[in-house]
Amino acid sequence: MPYFPASKRTKPRQEREHRHQEPRYHTTKWRELRAYVLQGSPLCTMCEQVGVVTLAQMVDHIQPVRLGGEFWDQSNLQPLCNSCHASKSGKEAKL
Repeated sequence: MPYFPASKRTKPRQEREHRHQEPRYHTTKWRELRAYVLQGSPLCTMCEQVGVVTLAQMVDHIQPVRLGGEFWDQSNLQPLCNSCHASKSGKEAKL
């Protein structure tokens, strides 16, 4: 059996699983709402605020659900590019 340094070993399956444990993200209703939001506003709202045109890939909850934001409320959703979503999520993780 070949030796792999610790940094090259794969993580156990449960650690590799998608980070969203929220079951609503895996429903048809969410996928349809996400597609509707992206179709209506295909550009990243945070990039637009600084004059940059970037295609949105994510639909983000403006107020995080874990902090009281409504999951299905369309007014609590915004389209973001991957970079802006990662930045916003990183800041929110510290809350």
